[in-house]
Amino acid sequence: MKKYIVEHEYDGYEIGTYLKETKGYSSRGLRNLEIYLNGKRIKNNAKKIKKLNRIVIIEKEKSTGIKAMDIPIDIAYEDENLLIVNKEPYIIVHPTQKKVDKTLANAVVNYFEKTTGKILVPRFYNRLDMNTSGLIIIAKNAYTQAFLQDKTEVKKTYKVIASGIIEKDDFFIEIPIGKVGDDLRRIELSEENGGKFAKTHIKVLERNLEKNITFLEARLYTGRTHQIRAHLSLIGHALVGDELYGGNMELAKRQMLHAYKLEFQNPKTLENLKIEIDIPVDMKEVLK
Repeated sequence: MKKYIVEHEYDGYEIGTYLKETKGYSSRGLRNLEIYLNGKRIKNNAKKIKKLNRIVIIEKEKSTGIKAMDIPIDIAYEDENLLIVNKEPYIIVHPTQKKVDKTLANAVVNYFEKTTGKILVPRFYNRLDMNTSGLIIIAKNAYTQAFLQDKTEVKKTYKVIASGIIEKDDFFIEIPIGKVGDDLRRIELSEENGGKFAKTHIKVLERNLEKNITFLEARLYTGRTHQIRAHLSLIGHALVGDELYGGNMELAKRQMLHAYKLEFQNPKTLENLKIEIDIPVDMKEVLK
């Protein structure tokens, strides 16, 4: 439940416009709300509001077909609107046709049931490949989901171990990428041929000449599938352990890619929220 008092400057607004422009709700999200104006439920979002009117919002509960499973999760941050977890490698985020359970979604549904007593839909803001580890944001309600998508920039930064020695210390990769046919790999593909613009910032943290690897930080400026994996392979430095893109498989059996930092506005306070975690044990072993 959320409560609002209409500010003076929004006197005369339609209630739907007010909720979208000032409170971060989406048009789709409004359809899943019960809206009360001065204690009376309204069904027409075009109804005009006046300054100091009282608005109460109740989200309709949505059902989920995802089975609750008692799988441990590593919680990096939690408040009334957000759950941010550190995903281990080798676990799928959401059920698929081939993998219907033992996913992160099953674990999150179980966690919500235990902590709230309700079966809640896990609203994943971002996804990670099965063999990628790190931070994943789950919105607890439609308002937070819409806020993350439309009202704030979510900065996503990774730590990566790449094959070979990268000479430049700090640079951008701007190569359009896409896929051809059923091939899972993303290749360089012009936008005219169906590729999408992709931009990644690379900062070298450490070079290991003995193992012929480079430890680096990669920040996404676009969110294309396999973006970091594809971009580094296209400049000749595929991730260690990334078989799909031709990385060094002697040092690791999964791609050395870890989503270690997220920065965005807190949906409730609008203050900057930064969540940062350490790299996992397998990456530390490779760097020794």
